[in-house]
Amino acid sequence: MKNNKKNRKKIPHKKRDLRIFLKIMLIVMGIIFSAIFFYAIEKQNTSYQEFIKNQNYTQISENYEISSGWTITSYQIVDEKFYSGKKIEVFDKYGNSLGFYKSDFLKQVKIDGFGKVEDIQNSKGYLHYDYYVDDGKTYYWANKPLGAYRNELMPWTGDKPSVAVNPPLPHGTKIKFVDLGKDAENNPEWINEILKTKTFYADDIFHSYHHGNEKRIDVYVGLQKSKDGGPESLLMHNVTIAIKYPENR
Repeated sequence: MKNNKKNRKKIPHKKRDLRIFLKIMLIVMGIIFSAIFFYAIEKQNTSYQEFIKNQNYTQISENYEISSGWTITSYQIVDEKFYSGKKIEVFDKYGNSLGFYKSDFLKQVKIDGFGKVEDIQNSKGYLHYDYYVDDGKTYYWANKPLGAYRNELMPWTGDKPSVAVNPPLPHGTKIKFVDLGKDAENNPEWINEILKTKTFYADDIFHSYHHGNEKRIDVYVGLQKSKDGGPESLLMHNVTIAIKYPENR
């Protein structure tokens, strides 16, 4: 039997050493890139937690989803005493008369959704614009301010304050304001404190305006306190929020 050992080519030591060196370098580079990647992730998480801590915001848990680029406004129970205009008769969807009210007041009710009429003898509660009919002249009475889900709305100073959201989020979604943006500098500190420390609930949607995909939140502030809305009349851009969806969505 022929001995094949003599025909085998020996790999020069230099080439063999080079292959081993390249394999070792690939392993080392893989370890280095992995370490850099995990360090960057950890640094990002640490930086976010430090940001929250430094800004004195409510701690956000991992169950919340961060979303930026929101515009924050406010809405209220429109108070007829701050408005003028000719009194106009309004009706419910069955054609029943609901009384006569100032035209400017009715225009604002179409925007905010509901209002408190000036007649102190009226015990029917709050006059609501009927968005489901949405013909500009149909209203209804309710004994409390109602959201889109026929739920009672809670003002921002309450335990579970309500907001209207566009695009709509599932009813009951929790919202925290993470970064109020530069426009918050124009607010009194007590307003920023409420926004930074409260958990808000998606209890309403936008009816009167068609915002498309504009990311917008209307904070419900309760009864109107002045003609111009006062400091409760919010307008903030580029706000960052944290969202926690309800479990049964």
